[in-house]
Amino acid sequence: TQQAIDKSLQELGLDYIDLYLIHWPNPVMARDNWAELNAQSWRAMEEAVEAGKIRAIGVSNFRKHHLQELFKTAEIMPAINQNYLNPSDLQPDVTQYCDDLGIFNEAYSPLGTGGLLSNPMVTGVAKNHDKTPAQVLIRWSLQHGFIPLPKSVHGDYIVANTKVFDFNLTDEEMKNLDELHGSTGVATDPDKTDF
Repeated sequence: TQQAIDKSLQELGLDYIDLYLIHWPNPVMARDNWAELNAQSWRAMEEAVEAGKIRAIGVSNFRKHHLQELFKTAEIMPAINQNYLNPSDLQPDVTQYCDDLGIFNEAYSPLGTGGLLSNPMVTGVAKNHDKTPAQVLIRWSLQHGFIPLPKSVHGDYIVANTKVFDFNLTDEEMKNLDELHGSTGVATDPDKTDF
């Protein structure tokens, strides 16, 4: 982990990294000792924070039991837990747990990897607000208190994705969007994947 941090700094040409994450809590190659390996990586990340190489550290795809294992040895609380969060998968258990601990929930794939952009419920809400479906989904994340991380390589979409602060979704719209659970699949279980 220390070597990976130093390599990242060198390749980026930076003195420090704003946020560094453990991407996956339980890869198949570490199934027998995932908790120990996470603890070791976390300690190396904490040392990098202490050395000024990293400003904040966090995790990605961690469920409640992964976090509980990490807390047995962690000295620094994760700043963020990045998860697959969108109307197709709210992951309420882990997001509430993180909220209770003051860990930010970051939504990767807030657009459901594009699968929600043509959903009739989403397009109907977008039409009601004269917004794009992507803007509605990003707004949904914000109103849930999530930090949305939409992916785009198109300049126009990137700019449009920032225009989400001039409207609010109604309680009914939020409820209807919340009911889209499973419409584009749900988050991969990190304890059962084959990678």
